[in-house]
Amino acid sequence: MQHKIKGAPFGTIQTTANSRGILKLYHESENKTPTRIVLMNTTVLCTHSIPFHISIPEFLSFIAPVESHVSHYRVIKEANKDTYMVLMKFKESQAANIYFEQYNNRLFSSMEPETCQVLYVESADTDQDSESLFILVNPEETCSVCLEPLGESKSGILTILCQHTFHCHCLLKWKDGSCPVCRYSQKKTVTEDGGGSHKASQETEERVIGQSDDNDNECAECKTKEGLWICLICGYVGCGRYQGAHAYKHYRETEHIYALDITSQRVWDYVGDGYVHRLLQNMADGKLVELPDNTTPDNTASSQQEKLEAIALEYSYMLTTQLDSQRIYYENQIDKVSSQLIKLTTQLKQLEIQAKNAVKENEYLERQISLKEKEVSKIMDGKQVVEKSYETWKEKLEALKDLWLKEKEVTNTLIQSNEELSKSNELATSSISELNDQIRDLKFFLEAKKKVQADPSLEGGSVETRQSSRRRKGKRRPEGR
Repeated sequence: MQHKIKGAPFGTIQTTANSRGILKLYHESENKTPTRIVLMNTTVLCTHSIPFHISIPEFLSFIAPVESHVSHYRVIKEANKDTYMVLMKFKESQAANIYFEQYNNRLFSSMEPETCQVLYVESADTDQDSESLFILVNPEETCSVCLEPLGESKSGILTILCQHTFHCHCLLKWKDGSCPVCRYSQKKTVTEDGGGSHKASQETEERVIGQSDDNDNECAECKTKEGLWICLICGYVGCGRYQGAHAYKHYRETEHIYALDITSQRVWDYVGDGYVHRLLQNMADGKLVELPDNTTPDNTASSQQEKLEAIALEYSYMLTTQLDSQRIYYENQIDKVSSQLIKLTTQLKQLEIQAKNAVKENEYLERQISLKEKEVSKIMDGKQVVEKSYETWKEKLEALKDLWLKEKEVTNTLIQSNEELSKSNELATSSISELNDQIRDLKFFLEAKKKVQADPSLEGGSVETRQSSRRRKGKRRPEGR
């Protein structure tokens, strides 16, 4: 199988079963005649030269923003013992282009010099002898962790070095980087001798099956790292009975009866209250089946027949109980969802009523606003009329004020003239009074003179007058006014 990406071949698939082969990467300029195009153009990218100290869960966390756009990951071991590569098949070419632009030559960590190297895979050419080796995952196959069909999950599926396939979110719960099924760990390959042959590396991979580093595992509830058990049905990690008993609590909530001791790799059956020494997965429905140990000394045909019948009976019983427990569990889940749905429906109806009331209130307020706007418009029109009238009356007031000031000045002038005339009149009156007194005195003097001249006996007499008193009275009169 040949991928057109790079000049010299540098990637090899070193796996088990019938998926073993060699991956050769070439430049686009090399002219190779394909016999069969398996992958779509521009939707398959290769991220190569990933250091082995970066586990698969860590790599998936690194590219988490594009996880929803990837349909399939395939981990491939490179010829270099310290690195591996990941083929990624995207759902759309646009998402693949975005991944290339954002992640190519991007540092895995700010503390390390390694960068993410991304290449486009234009096509995949297979030899006729190896056409059957490159087979896409059957959507009807089930995930070894959650036992759900691989084709029904919204997240991508992942095929690791040991050729076991899982949902990405299921493998992320496993955290230690080893395979949940065969316990193969890619971290062990870092310590292998760089000059070893392909056969030696395979033997090393077989030896590490069943071994793992559980330092990264912790209880999902209390975060303890001692006495851990993992559920073989859903991958939940909990602590044992001597710690917080969260694994047993998980069994009580979900009825998942099988749990694996991460330290001893032994499987505990909560229903049978004992260890299960041997487990196989039924190909029909993916359920776990317990078989007796093949080291038991029994060679008779009847015993073998009894064993088979007992196995069939035990399997039927276990299948029935598992189906019943799963039915009860999912019925409870359905009841919970139904009750939540009823609550949400009630809340939705209340919100609809509130929305209708709010709409009515809004309409009422809009009508009130419209009426108020009309009133404001009328008031503004009246205001303009009043302002115009005010300006007119203001002009008239200014004119009247000017006229009043002028009249006031004239009045003040007249008052001053009147006062001056009054004073002149008083002076004239007093003068006239004095003159009248003088005239009267003069008349009296002349009359007296005539009488004296007429009567000689009166000669030598004197005549007294009161002119001074009259004059004083005449002078006091103006002061009295």
